[in-house]
Amino acid sequence: MKAFVTGATGFVGSAVVRSLLRRGVAVGVLVRRTSDLRNVAGLDLEIIYGDLLDEDGLINALHGCDTLYHVAAFYSTAEADSHKMYEVNVRGTKTVMRSALKAGVPRVVHTSTIGTIGRPTDGSLATEETPFNQWDTGSHYAKSKYLGEVVALSMCDAGLPVVVVNPCAPIGPRDIKPSSTGQRIVHYLHGKRPSFVPGGINFISVRDVAEGHVLAAEKGRVGERYILGHREGNLLLPDFLALVGRASGVKAPPHQEGRETRRIVRHALSVLRLGQKRAQNGQDRLLRDLRPTALTCDPAKAIRELGLPQTPLETAFAEAVAWFRENGYVRI
Repeated sequence: MKAFVTGATGFVGSAVVRSLLRRGVAVGVLVRRTSDLRNVAGLDLEIIYGDLLDEDGLINALHGCDTLYHVAAFYSTAEADSHKMYEVNVRGTKTVMRSALKAGVPRVVHTSTIGTIGRPTDGSLATEETPFNQWDTGSHYAKSKYLGEVVALSMCDAGLPVVVVNPCAPIGPRDIKPSSTGQRIVHYLHGKRPSFVPGGINFISVRDVAEGHVLAAEKGRVGERYILGHREGNLLLPDFLALVGRASGVKAPPHQEGRETRRIVRHALSVLRLGQKRAQNGQDRLLRDLRPTALTCDPAKAIRELGLPQTPLETAFAEAVAWFRENGYVRI
């Protein structure tokens, strides 16, 4: 068996590479000449230098591969980078998928993001069936990744067997940039208030995300999407702060609570004053109100169909904190 991975030097991509190597799969990776190779240093890989927009080079690299994992993407929050995001995440995906079709690759896993899953307006948790509805409020990253996902799935009609995975917020080692999730942990450890989505975020171990990619190749249905999340991973800011605090032994940084957080605290206090049932009803209503602004979800499909692992969040957060400390991101 041979697999080919784009984006292999990144946080998720390097975890996918390790999952494949543990299974004894031969792995080829596409990297740029300027890529930071720390995440794949010392691994038994075939390194191919190239570019996502070089169709001929990709076709040559993909010949003889059993599975393609297209993990590469460009992420930024800067408006000035929007053109590059569409160039890499849409045009790049189209080139990669077309190359895979011409090379006759029998299985393709395309990495999307939880951000391409729509936000329900009825208070329910998002699933793979929730249509994208963030054209007015979504970031260029989310919109470019959604369009890239559409491109990838459209190739099924041409005969390319594509499965899409939508990872939630990964946590764990080798988050070298770090990712937005990793940056929240680093900010916490530096005594700063981490940014957070008002309606909550679903977190999951990066190792489980990587396993989800490989399981999608093995068991996923062609043309389907699979949210790679944790069944207990939908966290609000107080939950996140508590987990990082337990993992690090560091007291939560002082900060001014946002309006939504204050409302959540008031509802929590009402548990003591008004009784559990009445307070829980209020909390449930609050969470339903916040979900249109959330990155929360129901990952049941991937757990059921793929057997997506569910590493305890305590373990994942502890691994992330330990890695950041051991690699000089924090001094405490």
